Amino acid sequence: MKNYLLLNSPAVATLSLTFYLLIIFFSDYSLTGFWTDIIFSALLSVLTLIIAFRRKMTEVWLIITFRFWAIICFGIISFFIYFTIMPFYSETFKLRSFYFQTVDGRLFNAYFKPVGAYAGGYGNFWITESSKYFPIIEKQVYYDRTVDYDFNDDMGEGEPLDNYEVVRNYIREEVINIKKF
Repeated sequence: MKNYLLLNSPAVATLSLTFYLLIIFFSDYSLTGFWTDIIFSALLSVLTLIIAFRRKMTEVWLIITFRFWAIICFGIISFFIYFTIMPFYSETFKLRSFYFQTVDGRLFNAYFKPVGAYAGGYGNFWITESSKYFPIIEKQVYYDRTVDYDFNDDMGEGEPLDNYEVVRNYIREEVINIKKF
């Protein structure tokens, strides 16, 4: 019974949410996929609010602290979703994803988001690498905001294009074969 109470405590919930938000906002690591971070953070913040307001504690200052912190985290996530995702909401459905591309025994994911107007390229392109043994977490290893290839086109000069092979070539050239000094 005590273990259940520990997992159901406002302290664990708010600290987990805070730690997760710090990782997502200030590092190159995230959950695999574009929408997974948004959905998971929204669900985790709602769960934290429920735990913080339903759980009874003896110390009044702890109740106030954890409820306040749960509201702050929920506000940060709401702000992020409303002001960052919503203006580009229609464009996020144009996102083209290339999941789990294996190149030289390493596991990569690639994402292409087209731009609405000409901005020096066809869109934003980024590559993430996932661990072979824990593929639910990815790390961004390459980003180009003005890529010169349109990954939404499946035909080029009347010939079918293999965008997956183009992604694998980008991974080889821009991530694996890159020389660091």
